[in-house]
Amino acid sequence: RQPTWEDNDAFADLGERHSRCNARECLYPRGREEAEEEGPWELLLCSSCAAEGTHRRCSGLRSSVQSWECGSCAGLGTGMRQSSWCPWAGVSAQAGLG
Repeated sequence: RQPTWEDNDAFADLGERHSRCNARECLYPRGREEAEEEGPWELLLCSSCAAEGTHRRCSGLRSSVQSWECGSCAGLGTGMRQSSWCPWAGVSAQAGLG
């Protein structure tokens, strides 16, 4: 017998992938709900929570950037600019801009 919570598909949404651009300003002419398989209109999901996404161009991410974090996971004001701190060099290396 199945658990009672499975009788009404209470967890059906868990199998769905996020499919929306959450950038402050979405630039894609076809809209936030659309994306392409690759290129500037590829939708990247947050590498930490997968609950938010962005088109590469909407967040200024180069094609060489393979991962992105939303503002909530990366910290306030950093979600659209991916950067990494190098403790031994004492510098911040920014990736994905342009």
